[in-house]
Amino acid sequence: MRRHGLARAASLALASALAGCQRGSGPPGGCDLARGPCAAAEGGIAFRLELTPRPPRPLSELEASLALSSGGAPLEEAEVALALEMPGMYMGENRFALRPLGGGRYRGKVVLVRCLSGRRDWVAEVTARLRDGRVARARFPFEVAE
Repeated sequence: MRRHGLARAASLALASALAGCQRGSGPPGGCDLARGPCAAAEGGIAFRLELTPRPPRPLSELEASLALSSGGAPLEEAEVALALEMPGMYMGENRFALRPLGGGRYRGKVVLVRCLSGRRDWVAEVTARLRDGRVARARFPFEVAE
């Protein structure tokens, strides 16, 4: 009897641990960077982010393209960075600078690391430090292809 109880407890613990590694049903909110550009707004700042090629794959170079605006006018001369994170799991420092192209557009190369557990859910967080010192952030969930 005691063995049965321990085996059941071990089985439940394993199932619980693996639950965090299962595939999700896709990002919440309706926008998925793996399928196309996504938009978000924070504090009057509009972000439009795109990752190409699609779908994003681990260990492949991706191009991140961002349009940044306020009140419909492009935001120039911002310091922009893109951080790639996996919710609830530390994947190292994955932060990339996006260079200004003019007209409120920014671009840079990024690389996603591979999660050894098999998880595919990520979040791209854009941080923009504006000329006036304000900092605006937007988060974009997505899933990578296998």
